[in-house]
Amino acid sequence: MTFVATLVATTVASAQVDVSVPLEGVAGGGLFDALATECYEAGLAADAPHDSIMDCTATLEERSAGADAPEAEASVVVRHKIRFTLLDARVAADAWTETEELGTVIETPITDDDYLRRVRYVLTAAASRVRTRDAVAPQWSRRYDSEQAWLLDAHLHAVSHCDAGLTGLGADSLGAQLESIGIRPMSADTRDRCEQLYERLFEWSLGRADVEPTLDAYAKFRASLPSDQRTCTGRLALDAPAC
Repeated sequence: MTFVATLVATTVASAQVDVSVPLEGVAGGGLFDALATECYEAGLAADAPHDSIMDCTATLEERSAGADAPEAEASVVVRHKIRFTLLDARVAADAWTETEELGTVIETPITDDDYLRRVRYVLTAAASRVRTRDAVAPQWSRRYDSEQAWLLDAHLHAVSHCDAGLTGLGADSLGAQLESIGIRPMSADTRDRCEQLYERLFEWSLGRADVEPTLDAYAKFRASLPSDQRTCTGRLALDAPAC
């Protein structure tokens, strides 16, 4: 059985999880920005066709439909889709897989309780971050004029670090380091993983100005936080590791 077939086979659950949370004063646009980042970190592309709707999509599998299929329709594409909807002062999420074959699209709702709980957690955490951000000055504001300036500086530091120290690093070891601090690797490439790891470490250290950007230091800081405040990216992915 393929990975996708296994996922579809496990979508039958005994109880449906309510995947919605109240906005409680959070602006929909700001929440969609936060959820778009969550989608990106899980390997899904975000698109907002309407002010009250945002869709996130990832291709899970693409394969031949078989020798008997017409040449123009000779592939099967399976996608993972999530739709976030703002309605009546709440944000809700629906998740499904979409199988496109020979001009026909079949949608299969994802009803696995564990996955839906993860999606609800992402909704709750994103709304909380936006609410806190609007109420409390972020750490980076003490050194930078804007969030974009802070992120750019962290990126440039990460690029410089990986330029100087990539030799001897392996994709597997970098992936394990990322997962150890709750970050889902976004690429199998060694260089990409190096930059992803050190962007997070430099974002943390540059935003505080008094800490070294080392994995051990960040791991100790993360462990000191309440569990609901610890970095954990990629939870919207169907194959997201526990963190």
